[in-house]
Formats: sequence, C-alpha cells, structure tokens
Amino acid sequence: MRARAALFVCALAGSFVSLSNAQSRVFTETPGQLEFSGKLIVRPVQGLDAARDAAARAMVANSAVRYYPEVDEYVIEAPASPAAGNARGAGENALAARLMATGLFQYAVPNWICYPVDTTPNDPLFANQWHHPVMHSPQGWDVSTGTASTIAAVTDTGIDLTHPDLAPKRVAGIDAYNRVAEVDGGSVADINGHGTHVAGCAAAMGNNSLGVSGVNWNAKIMMVRVAIDSSGGAYYDDLLFGARWAIEHGAKTVSASYSGIGYDPIQTTGTYIKSIGGLYFYAAGNDSRNLSDFDFSDVVIVGASEYSDQRAGFSAYGKAVDLFAPGYDILSTCNGGGYCSASGTSMATPVANGVASLIWSINPALTPAQVEQILFTSCQDLGDAGNDDFYGWGRVDVRNAAIAAAATLTCPSDFNGDGFVTGDDFDLYVAAFELGSITADFDGNGFVTGDDFDAYVVAFEAGC
Repeated sequence: MRARAALFVCALAGSFVSLSNAQSRVFTETPGQLEFSGKLIVRPVQGLDAARDAAARAMVANSAVRYYPEVDEYVIEAPASPAAGNARGAGENALAARLMATGLFQYAVPNWICYPVDTTPNDPLFANQWHHPVMHSPQGWDVSTGTASTIAAVTDTGIDLTHPDLAPKRVAGIDAYNRVAEVDGGSVADINGHGTHVAGCAAAMGNNSLGVSGVNWNAKIMMVRVAIDSSGGAYYDDLLFGARWAIEHGAKTVSASYSGIGYDPIQTTGTYIKSIGGLYFYAAGNDSRNLSDFDFSDVVIVGASEYSDQRAGFSAYGKAVDLFAPGYDILSTCNGGGYCSASGTSMATPVANGVASLIWSINPALTPAQVEQILFTSCQDLGDAGNDDFYGWGRVDVRNAAIAAAATLTCPSDFNGDGFVTGDDFDLYVAAFELGSITADFDGNGFVTGDDFDAYVVAFEAGC
C-alpha cells in the first residue's frame, strides 16, 4: 500500500512470550480479514547482553522501514522466497522462521493488513437501542453521564466530521497512515462508514433531543484514522501506532474494532499503553474461533453478545476473551449524518470502551488496573461462575460499573456545618469553587481542578 522511510533509535523493555510457541507458528492469510503486506513486525528479546542485542539489531537494520522506540519494534521488508515459488506469505514465513531460530527475537509476525470486524449495516433508523436496557445504562446514567474531561479514542476508518451526535464532542485526532495530526492538517474524515458507527457506540451525545446515545454521553471522542482505502483495510503497525498516539495525547481509553487479535505486538502495545495511564481494547473477531491458545494480560479483548445475553453466533470466545458486550443489531451513528444498525465485535468493543471511559469520568484518579478491575468485576456473570474460559468475566453492566466507580470517590463534605450533607452543601461547594476558594482534591491527583468539581458532583448525586 505504500513505502516508508527507515528510522533507527534505541529501546524500551516490555513483555515476553515463549520462543518455542513463536518458532512453531506458521502464518496464513484470510482474504478480507488478515492479508500479507510483504513486511514483518519484529522485536528483539528484551534484556539481551550487549553483544547479542547488537547482533539482533544488525540482522534487521538493512531491511527496516520503520522503528518504534516506545515498544522496541521494527517493521522490516520480507523478500519473496524463491523456493516457495513466490507463494503469498512465503517470504514472511521464511524470514520469521530464520529470525526466531536465532533465539534473539521475542517475536516476528506479519505486518498484517487488518480489516474492520463487522457485518453489513442493516435496518437504517432502527428505532430501539436494545443494548442499553440490557446493560442497565439508564440506571448507570443516574450516577453519571460522563464528563468532557475524559477522552475515549477509537482507531478506525475515520469519522463523519459534521454528524450532529458526534461533531460537538470531537477532539483533534490523527491520520495515522500518513502520521499527520489533525492540528497539522491531517484528515480523519470517514472513508468507509465503519468508524462513524463505532464512535457512536462508545460516546454519541445523549439527552440532546436527536439520534442515539452512546455509553458515555459527555466524554470527548478522538478519532485515529488508520485507513485510507475505502475497504477500511489498515496496516497492523498503523493500528498499534495510532493506539499509542491516542493515549500519549490525552485519551484514557482506545479501542480497535479490527481483525488481527492473537499476535504479540498487540500485547506489547497494551503493556505500553497501561504504563502511561490508559487501557487498550481489541475486538475478539467475528470468526467464531475459540481463542484459548493465548491470554494477553494488558489488553481487554471483547466478544459480542446478543439480545438474550448469549454469545452472538459470529463472535470469538475462549480464555483470551476478557468480557462480552452487546454487538448484535446495535443502532448507532452513520456516515452522512444518519443512523443505522450493525453487528459485530466491532460494535461490542467500543461499547466496552465507553463503559471504561465512564468509570474514569466518575473518578479520574483511578489507575488503569483499578478501572480494569471495576470493569471486570461489575460484569453480569455469564456461563460458569466467575472469570471462565468461555465468557471471561461476563457481559458489561453500566449500572454496576458506575456504582462501583462512585464508591471509590471521596465523599462530599458538610460545607455549612449543620451535621448533614444536603443540597445546601452542594450549593456552597459550587459557589466556593467558582470563587476559587475550594482546596479539596476530590479526585486525589494532587491538584484542584475541574475534575475535582466533576468528582464532587458525581459523589453527591451517588449519595456517597
């Protein structure tokens, strides 16, 4: 799809996988889902002695087209394999096997061209967002409808720049394919329609007398456009770079509604994202696979459920899947300013993203691990009790998550000294905050800002 200039710098440690498992892997493509690009993503084993580390980097230096220092990954060219008659993927498989056989590389996987994981949208203007009552969203919104200080990001095909349910709450994103931020002239206009639908699932405006409601009404939405082709296909490294960029630029959550789950670079990026204060969500996929041959500790992998809280027939499942979210006939925003329904783990993933961003809206002081724990343990249990190897923690529940998040807040104070916390205390707090005389750090981040005001309001409304 395009060539890239070479970049070389140094490295950052991360997670480690079994070399024996990686060495035995043979990569095959599925047209329209995962396709070979003629390149690999490789990562040297972390913590090698100086001589072996230098040897590993020397092996890929001449073929590298890009280097990502934050995760110590190289994107390298994979020449065709004459012995295999130039069969698709032969070059990638041959080079990956040679590199892994040295014992110097943690992994060597194709720089896949990934595709959105949804089915064709159906039933335009479908009149009922069934998933919100199932997730107890209205009861969760009684606790909080989110705050504008929280940013939820999606890596996708772009966004309808003028959609009335999205445009007023957008923050600048990036064209990750061309590495040009919106503020520098990059475009995130939707070239497929998938991204607009996904964005609405997470955070379409609520209570604005039109259209639909996302999970987090008031959060800002950041679009990271990863595709420039109308098919929506995107390079693996663009998806991963875009996710890291989003968290580096203020988002707390970021999701990928794309194929490609199960390869180690996703875990590496998830570890990096968590280390800088965010959470990474990735779609389980629509191929009904049992994903029990891996389990990423730093990526929230999302399966899709349907009306009756069963697994949607197309959804992947298994040990690697952390939780499920509604992903069947989900009504959301569509390119061109309208609304339509679509099905897939593509829809379930931003729904889960929206729940996590709502948790963070309620208490911005929570760590990624704490938000993840609240998200998991607030799920409606499905299948075997607890975190099972089919449904994970179960199906996300907005009410349970919001209540659990509010329970972590500092309780409102008795500002007027009458021995009770009432509306009078709320009024006094608001007036004092506006005058700049409030010193209570309600979200616990060491500063008194608008986030503290938001945290106080949520705590008061939750009856803390």
